[in-house]
Amino acid sequence: MKVYEALAHALTDIGVKQLFGLIGDGNLFMVDSYLRDRKGKYIGAVHEAGAVLMALGYARVSEEIGVATVTHGPALTNTMTALVEGVKTATPMVLLAGDTSVDDREHAQKIDQRAFVEATGAGFELMRSPQTLTEDLVRAFYRAKVERRPVVFNMPIEFQWLEVDYVKAALRFPETRSVIAASTDMDNAIGIIASSHKPVIVGGRDARAPDVQAAILRLAERIGAPVATSVRGKGLFASDPFNLGLCGTVSNPVALEAIGGADCLIVFGASLNKFTGGLGGLTKGKRIIQINPEVSQIGRFTPVDAGLVGDPGLTADAMVKWLDEAEIPSSGYRSDDLLQKLKALRSTPPRLKRASAAGTVDLFELLGAVNQALPKDRVYVTDTGRFLFGAWPLIQVQNPRDYVDTIGFASIGLGVGAAIGAAAAAGGRTTLLVAGDGGFMLGGVSELATMAREQLDVVIVVCNDSSYGAEYIQYAGRNMDAGTSMHRWPEFAPIAAAFGFESLTVRSSEELKAAMAALAKRDKKRPFFIDAKLDAAALPHP
Repeated sequence: MKVYEALAHALTDIGVKQLFGLIGDGNLFMVDSYLRDRKGKYIGAVHEAGAVLMALGYARVSEEIGVATVTHGPALTNTMTALVEGVKTATPMVLLAGDTSVDDREHAQKIDQRAFVEATGAGFELMRSPQTLTEDLVRAFYRAKVERRPVVFNMPIEFQWLEVDYVKAALRFPETRSVIAASTDMDNAIGIIASSHKPVIVGGRDARAPDVQAAILRLAERIGAPVATSVRGKGLFASDPFNLGLCGTVSNPVALEAIGGADCLIVFGASLNKFTGGLGGLTKGKRIIQINPEVSQIGRFTPVDAGLVGDPGLTADAMVKWLDEAEIPSSGYRSDDLLQKLKALRSTPPRLKRASAAGTVDLFELLGAVNQALPKDRVYVTDTGRFLFGAWPLIQVQNPRDYVDTIGFASIGLGVGAAIGAAAAAGGRTTLLVAGDGGFMLGGVSELATMAREQLDVVIVVCNDSSYGAEYIQYAGRNMDAGTSMHRWPEFAPIAAAFGFESLTVRSSEELKAAMAALAKRDKKRPFFIDAKLDAAALPHP
């Protein structure tokens, strides 16, 4: 078969179920063969960055390797920010990129693609020849999985019409679950837990498997520790009565008191970065035990007293066994007083400290209503912006795999692409995207066409305060005129409607109620859009 046909065959043999991309002369025949010969699923993006973001969102929800394809030169350079986002969020993804013919020295689209890719932090794997096609492609997928980052598979354009004897692709990964045997760090960890009077367990995305969650909760109950999560651990411990919610700069007051007063943090599957640590305020003066399957995450952001590389669930069960054998009593930090405080917190809807101006809606009221209106099994995606101070704690998911953020590179404008990929992996469930107005304008408008064309069950809520929030805070915090950060955008709802969305504008509590009623009756084959007008001066400051 031809090389482009062999590539399509290899993708399906590897197990690729969904491909995202934008076609050009370096990849169009491969995509055509993937669709026609292999009956694969393909979503075409409007922009190359959107294609990569879709693959990243798909990977986070499906827990499979995301796959995207673009052509060469400017198509690849258009993916830079999205690739860096994938690197910083440790998301396994393969980007199949065409490359300009090596003998065409003056081609307008020619660049050094390897140097470009390596500058983003992504991996680079070259299709060396038609004969090594399968071997090289399998290696790209293997590296993406084990290195936990995007890998670009570079496809020289001059190969695609050459003949090749196809060798079926086979991709296998090693079993990686392991438990810590007797060691100095395990002895230290057991000693720290045994002497702790106020332990708190923090869970992250690498503790998302159901059996791992169950094992960590067994340890939490055994030692009397309340539980909390990192942002990317959203949904862990959702049913536990002593779930404090998020640990970090967006913690609720009860969590801040309980975590701040702790003498020991036991961290499972989270990197414990500076934001999870409350900029150091929640880790200071505490003994810290960190358990993670990746050695690179141990002590990466915060020094630890005991670091254990292993499966979080197996390690939690081993800790329970050791504590039982030593007859260590519970700490009692799971107290009735703490339980009553958590119940009171959950029964009191939060509101902004400053009333919103006429013609706007309260951010917390908006997000609380959306949280109640949508099915609990939804997939939830966030762009980046000041609205996150409400969007992170108020909108819930049932498992970390149902949550995708695009804050790894701290770039606004990545949410719509990620939401398309997440929706493709959602298995018929509703996908919610919460974005800011600046991010929506920067990177979201064009891919509305893709969302509508694919008839995705997606609800977009744009938190529209007509400003760039981080810049507004900088000006307002110094009592300066914030006008430079303010923007008079066009009305978003008519724009979304022109793309084929059902769309509404919300400017008051009454309009919010009407929007939620419309949301309940929506056609799930037609994306739904809410432009929520907010008061920039009333939104929370970090």
